[in-house]
Amino acid sequence: MTVKVIATDMDGTFLNSQGKYDRERFQRLLKQLQERDIRFVVASGNQYRQLRDQFPDCHEQLTFVGENGANIVYKDEPLIEVFQKREDIALLIDFVEKKYPEAVISLAGEEKAYLRRDVPHDIIEWLLPFLPNLELVEALLPLPQERFFKLTLKVEEEAVTQVMRAIDTFKTSDRLVSTSSGFGCIDVITKGLHKGWALEQLLKRWNYTRDNLMVFGDSGNDVEMLKLAKYSYAMADAAKEARAAARYQAGSNDASGVLETIENYLENV
Repeated sequence: MTVKVIATDMDGTFLNSQGKYDRERFQRLLKQLQERDIRFVVASGNQYRQLRDQFPDCHEQLTFVGENGANIVYKDEPLIEVFQKREDIALLIDFVEKKYPEAVISLAGEEKAYLRRDVPHDIIEWLLPFLPNLELVEALLPLPQERFFKLTLKVEEEAVTQVMRAIDTFKTSDRLVSTSSGFGCIDVITKGLHKGWALEQLLKRWNYTRDNLMVFGDSGNDVEMLKLAKYSYAMADAAKEARAAARYQAGSNDASGVLETIENYLENV
């Protein structure tokens, strides 16, 4: 077992239920990984700015896969950026606002995140940690003048499957597809673009293969990278699709299951 790249999802995986992790423990572990020339990748549906802020003391030592694979960054420099077509985003927003008016739509732009001003305050407060540099706007259409990585819907959890099915049968479905990111959130991403795709690009860049990859995840948007990695771990309380895609199980996120698994690996190689 020769692991050279470790990638982890954040919410529900690396972070505990309070959105935190043991920073001192991670710093010690990161030092051990660097001594063994093992790269650490943060792979999330969240924006790069939000992910970077989670690692204030070491972000330049990590590689970030943000926006479910659309934005790959190392040392504050973008390695890969994939933007969606503005016309597709506009079509989909119009469709969702008419068919599911209760859905909360957020836009992840290159410079800012966008949310309608009339979204209930409690939902804005809940979303705020995930949307750095947020701008509240009167309407999402016409689109703000910038490029966009993805859009995200927040719906009732029992409506997730129905809304995803509607998105995946809409006329943009040959270019945009939905994926569940947990907590009633649905990310709409470019077809064929996901965390697994992003990790494949990094493995090629670093001259490694899936046999050198260890991955941790807990939800639907982790499935592709869990299937990719030879050493894939679903968290103890992961969604069923993540558990089905993974080869192994880690402890829960509230028990620092990611750190524990990596520590056990390092002790036994």
